[in-house]
Amino acid sequence: MADPISQAVSAIIISAVGATGAAATAITVATTIVVNAGIAAAATALTKPDVGKDGNPTEWRADPDAPLHFCIGRGGAAGQIVHRDEYGPDNMYQSIVGVIGAGGPIKAFVSWTFDDQPVTFGAGGAATSSQWVNEMWVTTRRGLQPDTALSSPSSLKNGASLPGWGSSSKLSGKAGYMLTMAENSKRTAYPTGEPKPLVTWEGCYGWDPRQDSTYPGGSGSCRLNDPATWVWIDNPALGALKWGIGFWEGASTGGGYGVPQACSQVGGFGSKVDGIDVAAFVDAANIADANGWTVAAYPSTADDKAQVMDALLQACGAIYAERAGKISCIQRAAPRASVVTISAADTAGPLELDTSVSRIGRINTIQPRFWSEANRWQMTAAAEVTASSYQTEDGGKRTRGVDFPYVRSVQQVAELAALQIAHTRESFRGVIPLKPHLQRIRPGDAFTITEPGFLLDGQKCLCLDTEFDAATGVHRVTFVSETDAKYPFAYGQSPTPPAPATLSPYAGPPAAPSAPEWSLSASSITEDGATVPILVVEGEADNATIDQVVIEFRPHGVGAEWGGAGVEAPSLVRKEIGGAITPGTAYEAAVSYRRGKELSERLVLGPVTTGVFHTPLAPDSVDGLTDIKKNTVAPTFLSFSTGTVALSGTTPTKVAEVWIDVAGTDSPVVVEFNGLVNMRHDPSGSFDAILELRRSPDAGIGIQMLYLTVPALGGANDSVLGMFPLKIKDTPGAGTWRYWLRMWSTASNMTTQEVRAPFMQATENKTNED
Repeated sequence: MADPISQAVSAIIISAVGATGAAATAITVATTIVVNAGIAAAATALTKPDVGKDGNPTEWRADPDAPLHFCIGRGGAAGQIVHRDEYGPDNMYQSIVGVIGAGGPIKAFVSWTFDDQPVTFGAGGAATSSQWVNEMWVTTRRGLQPDTALSSPSSLKNGASLPGWGSSSKLSGKAGYMLTMAENSKRTAYPTGEPKPLVTWEGCYGWDPRQDSTYPGGSGSCRLNDPATWVWIDNPALGALKWGIGFWEGASTGGGYGVPQACSQVGGFGSKVDGIDVAAFVDAANIADANGWTVAAYPSTADDKAQVMDALLQACGAIYAERAGKISCIQRAAPRASVVTISAADTAGPLELDTSVSRIGRINTIQPRFWSEANRWQMTAAAEVTASSYQTEDGGKRTRGVDFPYVRSVQQVAELAALQIAHTRESFRGVIPLKPHLQRIRPGDAFTITEPGFLLDGQKCLCLDTEFDAATGVHRVTFVSETDAKYPFAYGQSPTPPAPATLSPYAGPPAAPSAPEWSLSASSITEDGATVPILVVEGEADNATIDQVVIEFRPHGVGAEWGGAGVEAPSLVRKEIGGAITPGTAYEAAVSYRRGKELSERLVLGPVTTGVFHTPLAPDSVDGLTDIKKNTVAPTFLSFSTGTVALSGTTPTKVAEVWIDVAGTDSPVVVEFNGLVNMRHDPSGSFDAILELRRSPDAGIGIQMLYLTVPALGGANDSVLGMFPLKIKDTPGAGTWRYWLRMWSTASNMTTQEVRAPFMQATENKTNED
């Protein structure tokens, strides 16, 4: 079938739109396109842990610098030679001591082969089958703590025993064996040298919280701090928990042996149980048991510890995670119920959504390999795992080889491979910022988005990671879509793979306003007796689906950028634009509609030419003290820009300045400023907009004339938006003066912070005494 996601945009930003003083009520799609490749890789990448750094475990080697190995579940190995010698009459005997694993004890040495021939052993360790009867002995130690030393067979001629090896040669904590071979006088017992051993073992014991009555929900006598009560581990999730707790050897101060945190660590993470999210591993262990999954792991100290953890979790269909700073995991081997539903009112800002799985990342066939007991514990290829409908959808086979080094069952490896294929084909993933009350969503939890009209409406998602910002109260959740139907397919319960999740229809941006709806004219208003030119936009929106009307303006024909005049309610019928309007200048205006974060095309109006600025006659006195010559206003020095000044967080930024030559010692100077201030902090978080006016005789910092604090409006998106008219009177004295204005915010992580079309002027009113 056709994949509807392949026709979608590669990535989009979804955002919650709120009104001042009210919770957000809808979620819509913004026009900005983003690609979050990191999220895509984390959510859909195949799990390919890199372990086995010490080489093939079936190779028999003598290396004094060899790493320690650890036996988890059921596996096979030749062991590491730690001592060997020839002895007895005519050196007819040779004994070799090998170590299988550390952090013991293990459960059992199950069976032996030598040069691929099965050999059984009876009383005294003597061979009871094969051509080596009466010529081969094997004695073993499981690695008890403490343990006794391996000893030579008692039936050797003349009471011979291995030189350099006595009762003090203990391997406590190390599972090991002593192979003793006897050569006959004709030298025919071992014509090609000593045969290569391969032992099948059942490995370590560990703590199972489910069998511990002191653990919530547990029942039994298994206790973390008492290794004597531990159970044999053949569950990959419990193997991962064991690796997190670590392997320990030696005596503790309390007399116990191999006690976590009380003895000597020899392998694994070695974390305290308080640093592990035990419940997550218990959840994964229950799923593994339900599926009949087992483990066959033989990690070593040469392996990267994190890769070992990944391989153990791979064997139970889980992935590594951290939860509140703790070692954790997310099981992706069974469907789960949603813990919460999310609407637009729960969001705290833009949602990043990646709706494309790369052609490279999305596969339909896996060629798995696993650690096969039937094949002498070699990595063995299993049959391909695929789905014909996926191949049809992709236009051919897309195959990847994946090793499952800690899996020993062919059925288990097929199920895990099918799950990995399904995971790579999840349709989308992203990051959603939520309000603090949703901190309860943690890695591994499922949640459902319920918002009519939203692309993800009704979609179940799986939380992969979280990040809480205490400063803003925002809980960011990284998620991937979760399709429950993939699990019956992976387990052979359904022959049909699940269809990819689909997005709800997207309406797109609103239509642009039409010319008959809106008009532009030039007019004027009177302020303090002066006639000031303005622009007037009039009309009425005929689109009932919009949220706001956006008004902009600019000088005509000079290539100027659009300056904001206001973001108004849909009921707007008249908008006056003043402050930054210069006399006798041609202007044009623009009207556009906003729905959520989507903005329509502009309807451009005009041009129209503004009128002349008229200054009233000056009064006969100022405060009744000094006579003023009528109409003796000094020339105006102004700074005007149709562009936008970008502010920088909490750093004061100059917005405008004017220089004026003042002739009179006591002449008043009137300083005026206006501009459209747009500051927004998404998600919500209180802040103040700061405006400061200063005066200086030069380019220095000067003195502060005005300090104004404007608190942001509350709501889903705190903001300060509007024109900032300012007018003050000053008496600086004769000379050249610089008046300049700067602005900033009390918050550093602003979403938007700018001043559009700043306008500033200074005027001297001369007195008779001048």
